[in-house]
Amino acid sequence: MLHNLIYLRVSLTEQFGIAWGINAADFINGIREIPHSILLLNDDFERSNRYNSHAKFPLVVGRSQVREYILGDQPQGIRNQWLNYQTEDGIDSLTDGEIADLLYLGHMGIPTYRRTPFLGKLRNEIVYVGGNNGFKRVYFLNLTDQDHILALSIKRHLREFRNAKRLFARPLPIKDLEQPILTQLVQLSRRGIILAFELTKEQHRHFEIPLLSKKTEQDKVVWGSAEQLQAETDQVGTLTYNTISNKWTIGVDQVREATDLNDFV
Repeated sequence: MLHNLIYLRVSLTEQFGIAWGINAADFINGIREIPHSILLLNDDFERSNRYNSHAKFPLVVGRSQVREYILGDQPQGIRNQWLNYQTEDGIDSLTDGEIADLLYLGHMGIPTYRRTPFLGKLRNEIVYVGGNNGFKRVYFLNLTDQDHILALSIKRHLREFRNAKRLFARPLPIKDLEQPILTQLVQLSRRGIILAFELTKEQHRHFEIPLLSKKTEQDKVVWGSAEQLQAETDQVGTLTYNTISNKWTIGVDQVREATDLNDFV
């Protein structure tokens, strides 16, 4: 199976992204600050270290504890689902309707109709809800936080591709992607984009990473072979890293129309 891929699909209006291939370490290293406190939407009482008796949600309190929770192994049948909050007084002031909205968010992975997952009482900035088949849906109050996470994940995947091709690989320093390139990638991801590191070409000290778009809307991001991946996608561009100049460039070929992201996960 092909695993060295990133799939990203972003809704700029609803402030969330759906991703596959961006792991917990990418997320932790990419966010501006690890939350001090998170409210668990998945009834993961075993790994929590506090309980709110008013809203009846398990909590994780302490930055190191939150970091450990996000990076830790998930128990069988439990998906990582959480949001950060500022003070427990905010949780204590939640109404029954607001608690019901949070339960719906945890169950469905999306807010109730015409509501936002960002609650003024909690002053939360991130909502993380794991989807099916390894997908992750993350809401950001400031969607640019996603750019840094994406940039770190791209660098990690490129190193993994390079190291897999060499028996004794020396460390490859990779420069950060510049914001205009990240902005283009996010714009492409409104329609769904696959960064196919499995199909990367290395020549003349350039790494050329194909940017692909699925031909159909099936929720599938792992393919059995390179031939199957190419048959079920169209190439919409190329992301290139030049190891001589340490420069990233992007070329875009074509664009497809966006569809409803809520139908995807």
